[in-house]
Amino acid sequence: WCENNYAHTPYVAEFFNSLSSFSMILVGLAGVYLHSAFEKRFLLTFGSIVVVGIGSIAFHGTLLFPLQMLDELPMLYSILTLFYCCAENKPYRRYGVWFPVAITLYGLLTTLVMLFAGPQNHLLEFVVFQSSFAFMVMVVMSHIIKLYSAQQDQAIKQMWVLTGAVGVTSYGYWNIDFRLCDLMQNLPFGLFNPQFHAWWHVGASMTSYMVCLLVCYNRAENLERRPRIEWKAGVLPYVVAERVKTK
Repeated sequence: WCENNYAHTPYVAEFFNSLSSFSMILVGLAGVYLHSAFEKRFLLTFGSIVVVGIGSIAFHGTLLFPLQMLDELPMLYSILTLFYCCAENKPYRRYGVWFPVAITLYGLLTTLVMLFAGPQNHLLEFVVFQSSFAFMVMVVMSHIIKLYSAQQDQAIKQMWVLTGAVGVTSYGYWNIDFRLCDLMQNLPFGLFNPQFHAWWHVGASMTSYMVCLLVCYNRAENLERRPRIEWKAGVLPYVVAERVKTK
């Protein structure tokens, strides 16, 4: 990534990328705490964001291949749990027992291929992860579009739009950092590298939290739990629902 290694401390390879990864841990923990009364599927989804943050810190702090796996694989597992929450959002089970089994097998197969490729075939590992993760992101986005279209509350629809805008902007930062590194390292007037990959971490954290929150809201609506959005300290939204059904 476009950050000079060990530029700020001999103990951390990519200082800003490591520091910004703490945002994932914070929003994940906040999601688990604020939605502790909801179904375990949502606690698992919020909790997976925490694991992604830990892996990201480990990888960016050391740039070691085994710890890269600790960064990438939790990202895949996190999107798979979110996929389950998006797809199984009705009061009844839509796809049966085979569905979580199929999701688990998908994650396991991808994991085995990535580990088999190893550092000896980094290109294969990279392609397998990117393709597997991108495919699941597109599947989840298709479900999100359906949730957005069916939503009647304009305030919730605006939150979906804001979440999408943050996500797209953050992904733009990721691409600039990845594809235009030479430019970022040689900005005019002596300007410093803005560390867009670190800002991607912050934006991705916000987007992940909001998507999980809004999917949780949709599930509570379908269960007729009368959900509403409240704000912690006036800055962090979370879902409150009546008579939450656990599963």
